[in-house]
Amino acid sequence: MRNFNWKILNAAVWIEVLLTYLLPFQVTDDFQYQAGFPMSFITVYDTKIGVNPFMSMHLNPMGLLFDVIVIHLILLGCIRLYQKWRVK
Repeated sequence: MRNFNWKILNAAVWIEVLLTYLLPFQVTDDFQYQAGFPMSFITVYDTKIGVNPFMSMHLNPMGLLFDVIVIHLILLGCIRLYQKWRVK
């Protein structure tokens, strides 16, 4: 079995975090915003001023894991295509 490349996984996690902040949020209700790519993994609720921001958020760890796996596979595919074209 081949060794696992942790650099690609690290890049996938950072790409996911950056895409979450750069891509627009999806408004599901008048008070609920969801973010994440390709599947939303964080939900932010619009609350009154004075409420702790961490109390108005919901993190879906399975959604985050799914997103990181998808981006990891996309990065692996791009790297393999680049290596094939570079050899020719």
